[in-house]
Amino acid sequence: MNKTLEELQSRVKKEHQDIAKFAQHIFEELDHKVEEHRLLTASNALAGINPDGKTEKLYLDFVNETKRTIIDVLMKTTQDFEHQGDKYWDKNFKDGVDQ
Repeated sequence: MNKTLEELQSRVKKEHQDIAKFAQHIFEELDHKVEEHRLLTASNALAGINPDGKTEKLYLDFVNETKRTIIDVLMKTTQDFEHQGDKYWDKNFKDGVDQ
């Protein structure tokens, strides 16, 4: 996913880099939260509190799905930016994107 994010950052024009940077910051924060959760789960396991495998898998699946959704929205937004002024382009977001 990080490669896709980097590729999208390179496609976005200079004046729209803040959108790609925002997505990068969200990814970094999600990774930080996953690491915090991993450490908490490990310390609980040391204290004798066994983690529920299904819940842990659900949590990680949710984080990964959130990242995929962010990438999808960023990709669609980038496409709309790239096709500004193209009257034949069918916009991904009907409200459009501003310059």
